[in-house]
Amino acid sequence: MDTRLNNLDYAFDPRSVAFVGATENLRKWGFLILNNLLTGGYEGNIYPVNPGRETILGLTAYPSVLDIPGEIDMAVFTVPARLVLSALDDCIVKKVKAGLVITAGFKELGDEGAAMEKEMVRKARDADMVLIGPNCQGICCPGNSLYPWMPILFHPAPGKIGFVAQSGNILNMLIGHAVSAGLGVSKAVSSGNEADLKTEDYYAYFGADPTTEVIVSYVEGINDGRRFVSQARAVTRDKPIVILKGGRTQSGVSAARSHTGAMAVSEKLFEAACRQAGLVLTRTIEEAGLAAASFVNRPLPRGRRVGIITGGGGLGVIAADFCSEIGLDVVRLSQRTLDELEQLLPDWWVPGNPVDLVAGLDFNILKPVIEILMKSGEVDAVMFLWIGAPRNRKTAERTRVDRGMDISTVWKMMDQHFMDFSKELYALMWELQVPLYMATSIRPDDGDAGAAADADEDPLIFPSVESACRAISAMADHYAYRSARD
Repeated sequence: MDTRLNNLDYAFDPRSVAFVGATENLRKWGFLILNNLLTGGYEGNIYPVNPGRETILGLTAYPSVLDIPGEIDMAVFTVPARLVLSALDDCIVKKVKAGLVITAGFKELGDEGAAMEKEMVRKARDADMVLIGPNCQGICCPGNSLYPWMPILFHPAPGKIGFVAQSGNILNMLIGHAVSAGLGVSKAVSSGNEADLKTEDYYAYFGADPTTEVIVSYVEGINDGRRFVSQARAVTRDKPIVILKGGRTQSGVSAARSHTGAMAVSEKLFEAACRQAGLVLTRTIEEAGLAAASFVNRPLPRGRRVGIITGGGGLGVIAADFCSEIGLDVVRLSQRTLDELEQLLPDWWVPGNPVDLVAGLDFNILKPVIEILMKSGEVDAVMFLWIGAPRNRKTAERTRVDRGMDISTVWKMMDQHFMDFSKELYALMWELQVPLYMATSIRPDDGDAGAAADADEDPLIFPSVESACRAISAMADHYAYRSARD
């Protein structure tokens, strides 16, 4: 890793932050991002910079960075583009090591902005200062309660997934899928125009970061394809990188150019580069978020053979079809394995894979069934599809209590029992080293998912059959890539 990237430590773990462009105007980023920094619980020193104010949000304000007493690790810039260069000069004198340039109005607007951006980078590099952005929404590091970014009052919990995205909105949505799955964030960065540091630089940094186990990124363009492939390959030998590409069509390319000034690259060339670098290529925001989440707390499948267990026959049919369509092998189970399963299942069970529990709800049978498949040596991954019944508040309001029996509470308890039981199944997965993928359309409401201190500890429940199948395929591909390089 380039030693200059070590200065990113000052961005993700700063002892002090100078906030250039701080304000109490609720409509400006200089307020919203500063307020997120304060409400997120960051405990370092924060120095608002605004020559027209003496205090901002209860903090002493300073006319310029040069007026701030003491050392500064990171500077955040929200002033207009025309004022960034002079503020950067002050930061260089102050020996600031990292700059987060939220401000837009650089190369994405044309030649004049591009010239300012180029000069900004020159000044920073001459001073051994790293720049994030410009034209970005910010960064976060939950482990340090650091949230200098735009999403209002959004403070995800610490976790094991690192995020880098050239679009702030896409970054929010990728993180949202992880949070909804009960997972957290190690570090996240909206890279914007990538004037100084590129996507592959963040790969290298996250690759060396002990708190990051998997990386997910959104890119709109690549400046140096050879460098991108080289640095990505150096990371994927140890950690998976899940990638989503914007600008796959001519319309998307035009939109990307106006958004971040990204350079166009052909879809076929990009996909070839991803395969060469061992990246996991995805097509949608949800697929990228869930694929990244699937790597957390789960061993890799050592092949593409899948055993499917389902509480209803239709789910098994859908899963078998989709597995086959994406190149997974729904294997024929041996007679020995079928005989073992037959001892647990009712007389009307039809032997085969998928293993249909015939609408059975007995968790005492489920664990031995999964164990038989995992110990058989005939599958590389096991998928369990749980039947849930769609319910919402309006449905509950329409339930009659004067006739029949309201069992909604019992069903809710069963859902919770399943979530608790899934932890036992995860323990079995780790014991036998065969990955388990559980999917259901129903997930008990557990409040602010991802905000608890134990984010990344609960088993991941996939929201659909298809998302579970894609996760198996992505992880099998990553295992095959790593095995081929060893």
